[in-house]
Amino acid sequence: MTRAVVDQSRRERLIRKLAGLLVRGVYRRVDVFRMEEDEGGPRLSVSNHFGGFTDPLLLVYAMPRVPRILARDVIWRTPIVRSIMNWAGAIPVHKPEDRGAGSNDVMFGSAYSALAEGSHLLIFPEGITRDEPSIAPLKTGAARIVLGARANGVEGIHIIPSGIHYEDKASLRSSVSVLVGRSIDIDATIDDYVASGGDESPENHAAVRSLTDAIETELRRVAPDFADWAEARTLTVGAEIVLRTLSDDPRDEIPLAGRDALAGHLGRKPAATKSRVVGAIDRYTTELSNMGLDDAQLLSGITGRQFLLRSVVSLVLTLVLMPFALVGAAINWIPYLLVKAVGFLRMAPAMMSTIKPLSAMLVFGATWGLVLWGVLHEYGGRGAALAGLLMPLYLASVIVVVEAVQVLWTSFATWRRLRGARSSEDLLEARRREVLDVLVEAI
Repeated sequence: MTRAVVDQSRRERLIRKLAGLLVRGVYRRVDVFRMEEDEGGPRLSVSNHFGGFTDPLLLVYAMPRVPRILARDVIWRTPIVRSIMNWAGAIPVHKPEDRGAGSNDVMFGSAYSALAEGSHLLIFPEGITRDEPSIAPLKTGAARIVLGARANGVEGIHIIPSGIHYEDKASLRSSVSVLVGRSIDIDATIDDYVASGGDESPENHAAVRSLTDAIETELRRVAPDFADWAEARTLTVGAEIVLRTLSDDPRDEIPLAGRDALAGHLGRKPAATKSRVVGAIDRYTTELSNMGLDDAQLLSGITGRQFLLRSVVSLVLTLVLMPFALVGAAINWIPYLLVKAVGFLRMAPAMMSTIKPLSAMLVFGATWGLVLWGVLHEYGGRGAALAGLLMPLYLASVIVVVEAVQVLWTSFATWRRLRGARSSEDLLEARRREVLDVLVEAI
């Protein structure tokens, strides 16, 4: 991740810490890759919108400056939420399909003023939350904000495209990556959108359309943009195969941002090329699945010595943290089951990606609050303060112990499978070479 030369207020630092706490609680792994430094000045970030509530949280976490979010004004109708949004510096946007009268004159004025102050704004230009792994046609709001601010004398505006890639947006403790692409320097490229001597304002519809098209092109370079979820999964596996082959140690974790960028590159290839790539990967993964293996297990293998080492590490970690994990399990098992139950509700993944983190915040927060209230009455302020410090440790210990046991079991299962797969190793390696040949040709 690149360094950012920016100053942050106390409020911004607090917002970032809260966002980081939530993001790290919801996701097991978060990778962020930025192609440029943010040197300050007026910035407008645009992003795909696949995850509802979690999208702005991830971008607040990923950006070097806390962005002011442009969000639907219906959010402001709840008093508590309205106070939070105002405190965070969010800007309400009215949509015609929402109930109630309203216009966006105030929104545009607030956005122009924010850019004039050198602020960083964030907008989701698709205007909707998507369940498909592709970019919807963009609304023109981002282009109109930029051209309007420029017409009001704001210089140095950059548009920053960002892509959010979810492993499974409806699941807790999954992985996610954020790719922040190269910015569009409006001062340097304005002639690409406005004819010589033309009107550099949002009233110039041709300029608005041209700039919107440029934003969409850059957004598709960094965001997921596949024909369907099957293609997305298969090409992501292909990207993993390439990166694992290039790695010094195939057991190392693959950088998610690099994997997702390469999968996106494959997704933009012609249909005939993608068909060859998908076919080769499917044949290989089918053979692996029949053996109960995956690519990482085949390439790295697990010897008896490696299994013993992983077992010792997992057991030591489990034993050290077990007392904390038991307390954490006793405190958190009810909210865990409640959040788990939410996952069985029948709703679109985009809605689930919003409801699940919010429900987790609510039920875990309420549970911790009740525990602290009980400790306060029983042991006083010092006891409550100590419990408040230990509460996150208890929950983290549960997560670490569970994941350590999973690593131990996976290692043991892999070791057993590999012992019985030696006779099929030549076939699997031939399939893998076929995949690599097709991928190298496509790339």
